[in-house]
Amino acid sequence: MVLNNNNNNDIPKKQRALVLQGGGALGAYESGVLTVLCKELTYEYREGPLFDIVAGTSIGAMNAAVLVSNVVNRKKTWEEAAKELENFWVDEEKGLSSTPGFSNLWWDEAKKQKKFSASPEAARRYYSVKEYLKYGTPNVFSPLPPEPDSKFADPDNTWFVHDSSPLQNTIERYSKDENNKKLSIATSWRNREPRLLVISVDVAEGKTVAFDSYHTKAEEDPKNSLYEGDGITIDHVMASGTLPVFYKLRELPTKGGRKFCDGGILSNTPFRELLQAHRDYWKRVAGQDKDDEIPDLDVYIINVHPSKQDNVPSDFDAVKDRINDITFSDRNSHYEERAADLVTDYTELIGKLKELAKSHFENKDESDLFQNEFENLLKTTEAKSRGGTGEHIKYKDLLKGRFKLTKVIRIEPEGPESYIDSISGKVGDFTSKTIMNLIEKGKQDARRVLKVQ
Repeated sequence: MVLNNNNNNDIPKKQRALVLQGGGALGAYESGVLTVLCKELTYEYREGPLFDIVAGTSIGAMNAAVLVSNVVNRKKTWEEAAKELENFWVDEEKGLSSTPGFSNLWWDEAKKQKKFSASPEAARRYYSVKEYLKYGTPNVFSPLPPEPDSKFADPDNTWFVHDSSPLQNTIERYSKDENNKKLSIATSWRNREPRLLVISVDVAEGKTVAFDSYHTKAEEDPKNSLYEGDGITIDHVMASGTLPVFYKLRELPTKGGRKFCDGGILSNTPFRELLQAHRDYWKRVAGQDKDDEIPDLDVYIINVHPSKQDNVPSDFDAVKDRINDITFSDRNSHYEERAADLVTDYTELIGKLKELAKSHFENKDESDLFQNEFENLLKTTEAKSRGGTGEHIKYKDLLKGRFKLTKVIRIEPEGPESYIDSISGKVGDFTSKTIMNLIEKGKQDARRVLKVQ
């Protein structure tokens, strides 16, 4: 974090943000990337946290919570926190990975007879996931008794729902402070602590919600509360990863009783929510008359679903796998990035045209008159755009709260190894071998992008 030398509480000139995508077991890839990032980026910024903002959806939110909590609550360095996140993934006894009972010996024999086209590795993954879905995954989820259809009395419409409490317990095991019974992450910029944003979907509203560790009870509307106290709890984190139908909707323990589901349904790469939360927070800190005080952003995005694939799949499972990647890949953040750059260009163009016009006046009175007329035009002319209240905003509002994306770096799986031996159910493959492969792939891709050894 780079700070301004001004009198407005040392508002940063620039901050660094991290965005973590959702994708179940693929979150192990993020752990590998973070191991490299937290090592290589540590010495670039001298003040403040390594990442000023960490935003995540679903498993990305869970990774973010483990990472930030270890930094804030357990007082670890970012490198140490990344190592604890890796332990969260690889520890078979207490973490997320495990070894199911499936053996691919029979598949090797079948391959010799050329009866099947899948590789032994793909078969191992495929049948391991089927076993997990039937019996549960240790420290992740367990099946609950099936719920018969009481609406249509259709036996084919039985609800096979699952319990996520094993995953909740695992997250808390690797993140909560020893003095706390439940995970709680409340941070503040004044303490130079990272900001955690956890993205979920409000089922009734059909909109994304960004739970914020900078939230304080004092600033909220008690009639519409989403928080029990300050900051984020384990309930917010779990709400971000509550995959609908697989799990029952998550109700937060607040007065409103609102229900939430997996943030990936609407925003699996929470880039838009990051930009909005960043802008809103610093506008409040700087005040309405300090619209140029919002820090610029360096953004690192870790994607677990490949945006591109060299070959076009043809078999049923491979087609499903590719459609899943396309559906949950980083689709919108490219648009958000271009839109932000476009708005910045327009804003700078207006400023330069204004200065150019002023320079052509021969005396100060004429220049001041133009300045007043120009400002009045901005203040009084109604734009087609609407603000958060639904009302039309003025031209001047279009120029407020703008900041630059000084850097956007994406790290995601690339090359044939990202789809060879892949399966459509890969988000549920928590096998130890796959987890280790994903972590190593994340490290390799991070080194490739950062150009380090």
